[in-house]
Amino acid sequence: METLSTALSDRVDEVIRAHQREPFLSTMGKTAAIEELERRYVGLEEAVRQIALEVEKLVATQRTQRT
Repeated sequence: METLSTALSDRVDEVIRAHQREPFLSTMGKTAAIEELERRYVGLEEAVRQIALEVEKLVATQRTQRT
């Protein structure tokens, strides 16, 4: 289980990092900040989808093992 958890957390971290382009700085303009937030939001959506798929696979595997 630890391997699955580690692999999933690594993939989620990778997806999140892939959608982070710029650090938030006080000198960042509004447009750039909004664009960065939008990219990060998309990355979080993608990460949540990957987690949901892994949970569905795990549940399906557990159901199969019980029958």
